[in-house]
Amino acid sequence: MKKMSFAFAVLMLFFGLLFYSRISQAQLQAPELVRVPAGSFQMGNARFSNARPVHTVHISKDFHMGKYEITNQQYADALNYALSKGYLDKTVLSESSKKREAKGVSRSPQKYQDIFDEHSQITYENGRFRAHSGKEDYPVVEVSWYGAAFYCNMLSESEGLTPLYNLDDWSAQVYGATGYRLPTEAEWEYAASFSDRRPFPWGEGKGFEKKANAGHKVKNPVDVDTLPVGAFSPEGDNTLGITDLVGNVAEWCNDWYLDSYTGSENETDPIGPGQKLYFNLPVFKKFQAARVLRGGSFLLDTEYRKEMGRPFIMDTVMHPEIYDNSFRSYDFLSRQVIGFRVVKVTADASTLSRITEPEGSGK
Repeated sequence: MKKMSFAFAVLMLFFGLLFYSRISQAQLQAPELVRVPAGSFQMGNARFSNARPVHTVHISKDFHMGKYEITNQQYADALNYALSKGYLDKTVLSESSKKREAKGVSRSPQKYQDIFDEHSQITYENGRFRAHSGKEDYPVVEVSWYGAAFYCNMLSESEGLTPLYNLDDWSAQVYGATGYRLPTEAEWEYAASFSDRRPFPWGEGKGFEKKANAGHKVKNPVDVDTLPVGAFSPEGDNTLGITDLVGNVAEWCNDWYLDSYTGSENETDPIGPGQKLYFNLPVFKKFQAARVLRGGSFLLDTEYRKEMGRPFIMDTVMHPEIYDNSFRSYDFLSRQVIGFRVVKVTADASTLSRITEPEGSGK
C-alpha cells in the first residue's frame, strides 16, 4: 500500500509538472496585431524644442503593431514562461532577498518588473506570477525598458523565432530578422499619426474625456489610475484601429533619447541616435542614458514630485503637450505610469541588417 501511495504521488508530481510546463508555455500567446503599411511622413514638430528639426522619414516595409498595450495578465504569463525556462533569478524572488524583483540572468542582468513595488499589479506567490484580481486586462506598469525588451524576446522564442535582443549587452537587431521588439520612435509616431499627420490619434482636438484615459491627477501617490486596455475604443483609436496610443500608460520605444533629432533630412528606417545624452542620478551615484517614451499616461501633473529632483520626478507627467503625437519624453526607470506595446517585423532577402550599439558603448 505504501509503495502504491509513493508511486501515485510521483505520478501526480510528474503530471503536475507537465501541466505547469504546458500551461506556462501555452498561455504565452501573441498579442493582437494591426498591420501598419509602409510609407513616408514628416517626423517631428517645430513647436517642441526636442522634436526638431522636422524631417522626412521613410518606413520601407509594412510592420505589425500591437492593437493594445501589454496587460498585466500577458506579462505575468511571460514571467511564468521565463521562470519555467530558467531565465529569471530566483534568488531575488525569495522572501529572504533584500531587494525583491523580477530580474533576469545574463552577463548584464537587469530588473524586468518591480513585482513588489506598491504600484505593481502583478504578484508572486507560491512560485507563480499572477495578475491582481480584476486587473488582468489593465496595462502592465512598473516594467523597465529591459523588461519590455525581454517580453519581446519571450514572444519571439515561443513562436520559434530568434529573439531580437541580446540580453548580454542589450543591443537589438532592429532590422534584418523576423521577430518581436519595441517600436522604434519613428514607427511609433508614424503609426500614431497615420496617415494624415494628425496631432492626436483620433484626429484634431484634444477631447481627452471621451478619447483617452489622460490628464488626471492622483490624490494618493500610490494610486495607479489606469483602465482596461481599449476602454476608449473605438472613439480614441487611430486610423488603423490601434488603441490607447494616448494616455493609460506611457510607452517605451526602442530608441535612446537625445534632446534633438540628428541625421539627414531624409531618413529610411531610422533606429535612433545611440547613447549620447546622460543624466546625473545622484541617488544612484551615476550618470545614465534614457530611453524614449511616447503617448503620455493617465497622469498629468506639473507639480508631481517636483521638489524631489531626479530620479524621482518623471518627465512624462510634467508637460501639458505630452499627448501630442509628436511630443517626446524619456525615462530610465520602471514607473507606475510606464508600460509598452510591441511590434512584429518580418525580414526578407532585401532587408538590410541594422543592429543598435551595445549598452554602455557611448561612454
